[in-house]
Amino acid sequence: MTRAMGGTIVVAVAALMLAFGNVALADHLKAICDVRATASAKLDQGYLLAVRLHTSDGKPVNETAVRFYQLVDFFGKREMYLGTATTDGQGNAALTFLPPTLGHVEIVARSGARDHFTAAEGRTTFEAAVAAPAYEAETVPLSGFTKVVTGAVGTIVLAVWALIAFALISTARGVRRGARDLAQGDHA
Repeated sequence: MTRAMGGTIVVAVAALMLAFGNVALADHLKAICDVRATASAKLDQGYLLAVRLHTSDGKPVNETAVRFYQLVDFFGKREMYLGTATTDGQGNAALTFLPPTLGHVEIVARSGARDHFTAAEGRTTFEAAVAAPAYEAETVPLSGFTKVVTGAVGTIVLAVWALIAFALISTARGVRRGARDLAQGDHA
């Protein structure tokens, strides 16, 4: 009976510790994601998207993957995936980004929940003064040859059809002429 009572007390104490322990720790385990965008040292590289991931009491959250997205207007507001960076020992992560167009850019950074830390999201906006160069389509190798081949094949097909038509017409004329000659031979 003493063992049963002792086991019950241990279970009750463990349940209380879990219940109150989670309440006390929940505030300290909330992750916060601070995002900022700064011009890169080299203009052709665009911008450096930097994140600091930390708890509400300022402690860094390290070894956590942070995904970066750009909000774009493509059949409505959508998120375009830019890349992933992992936080270091101080909770910092960075990604270089060259916007596709100039102007207003909205960035979203998200970290997933890890261990006892909650998922976090941070946002920033900036005006892009540097953008990726416009896409220029290259000429396809042998593109001139394919244009010539198309015309040549068309000409050959037309010539074959012309020969078939000539053969049919010649055969029809020959049959008609033979029938006429045969008819004249019977009358003579």
